[in-house]
Amino acid sequence: MGLANEKVTPGRTTLLDGVNVLLECIGEQPVNTLDLTQIQDARIAERTLLEFHKEGQVKGWSWNTEHCYPFSKNSSGEIEIPTNVVEFSLDPYLYANRYILRGQRLYDTTNRSYVMETVVEKIDADVIWLLSWEETPEAYNRWVTIRSARVFVARVLGDEAAYKFTAQDEKDAQMALERMEQRQEQPNLLTGGRGRLPFRTYEPASGLMTRRLSAGIRL
Repeated sequence: MGLANEKVTPGRTTLLDGVNVLLECIGEQPVNTLDLTQIQDARIAERTLLEFHKEGQVKGWSWNTEHCYPFSKNSSGEIEIPTNVVEFSLDPYLYANRYILRGQRLYDTTNRSYVMETVVEKIDADVIWLLSWEETPEAYNRWVTIRSARVFVARVLGDEAAYKFTAQDEKDAQMALERMEQRQEQPNLLTGGRGRLPFRTYEPASGLMTRRLSAGIRL
C-alpha cells in the first residue's frame, strides 16, 4: 500500500472488489477469492451483488439493448430465444401480433404451433440482454455495488444509520450512470435517439419551400 500504488493504473471494479466493499461495510475482512464457500457473509454479499446487477439491467440501457436482432430457426423449425433475453418485442405492424414468446420459444398463434412456416427463416425483434459483470460499464457496476451495499448492511446488521450513510453515495453513482447513458444514447424528442429515426426530423425551411412551390411562387 502507500506509495507503491501511486503509479499503478487503476482497473475496472471486479466482482471480487464489489464483494469486498460489501464486507467492509459490515466490518468484515476482505477475501482474496470468491471460491471461499465456507465464508457465509462473502456468499451472501456475492448473491446480493448479482441480484441487483440483474435487476438493474431489466429496464434496458443503450449498452444492453439491440433493435431488429435476427433469430433463426433451429433444425426442428422452431425459434428458440436465449435465456439471457429479459425483454423480447416484435414490430406489431410487421408481424401483426402473430408471434408471441412462450417460455424460451416463439409461438405462432395463427397455426397454433411452435414450428414456424417454411417461408419464415428468421424473426427480427427488439431485445434487452442480461450481460455479465465484466460486460457491463464501470459506471453501472459502481452503482450496483453501492446499491447492493445499502441493502446488504440492512439485511445482515439491520443498521439504519449505515443504510442512510450510503444513500447519498448511491444517488451520486446513479447520476454518473445516467449522465454516461445520455452521452452515449443522445436521445432527443424528434428522433428518439441516435440510430433510430422513426420519422424525418422537422425542417422548417423545407416546409416553407413546399408551401411556396404548391402556391406557384417561384424563388
